[in-house]
Amino acid sequence: MAISYSNKKFSKTIAKDQKGFSKRRTSKKPKPKRFVPPPIVDEENPIPDKYTGDIVFNKTIYSKVSFETKIDTEFNELTANQVSISVEEFFDLYNEMFFDIPKTGENSHSTIIQTSLDYINDYENPLQGLVDAQATELEAALLAQSEAETRLDNLIAQQAADDAQADAEAAQAEANAAAAQAAYEATYGSDYINNPQLEYSKLKINLNTMAANGQLRKRKNKNEKDLRQAKEKENNNTNKRSYNEWNAAIQKRAEGKVKDDLRDLISATRSSIAAGNGWRI
Repeated sequence: MAISYSNKKFSKTIAKDQKGFSKRRTSKKPKPKRFVPPPIVDEENPIPDKYTGDIVFNKTIYSKVSFETKIDTEFNELTANQVSISVEEFFDLYNEMFFDIPKTGENSHSTIIQTSLDYINDYENPLQGLVDAQATELEAALLAQSEAETRLDNLIAQQAADDAQADAEAAQAEANAAAAQAAYEATYGSDYINNPQLEYSKLKINLNTMAANGQLRKRKNKNEKDLRQAKEKENNNTNKRSYNEWNAAIQKRAEGKVKDDLRDLISATRSSIAAGNGWRI
């Protein structure tokens, strides 16, 4: 048996039941309300809860013809007004303001020069050749000066070395002379000029020299005898004694021409020693 659902009342009941059933199935748990913090209130300048008064908005409508006549549709405010100036006028102004332009810094003569040089890549200064030639000459002169200074330094160093060597040689010569003088005085005494020390054996050699040169007045053997007597009989027979002591001994032990020969002998020996030549005559 078929059931008819054409009855409107019954259809509404079924639809209502289905709707309620659908709501029961799709219902969810209510979400908890999010906490909203209260607004911060400025107590000194509180904001009123409601604004009072009417706000009136006015709107002016223009037709196309009146809009074009009253409103400037050009972009005059967006374009810079550039003053046209010719090159001749620029240089007239430049010459007129020449001394007012600073030499260095921003917007200065240096700026103009550098900007022009940057623009003209292959610019060549007419004086550059002269400058280069002078630079070459200056470099050559500095090189010559350096070489001259080097030579001068070498000469000064060589002169200093020579002076040092000369000083050393002079000091050595002085030391040698002092040593020789000391040795000379040790041999002949400190008063070797006036009263030197004379040895008997050296006087005998000089007596032979005088005999060989024909300087004796008497025979050599007679002079040798009296010289030996002066040595043995005086001053304790000492072999070495002073000139004055030999002279006194000869004065006592010799006589006549032999005395004169022996005095000449000791005088010649003293003169040789005083001259720095030693005892040999």
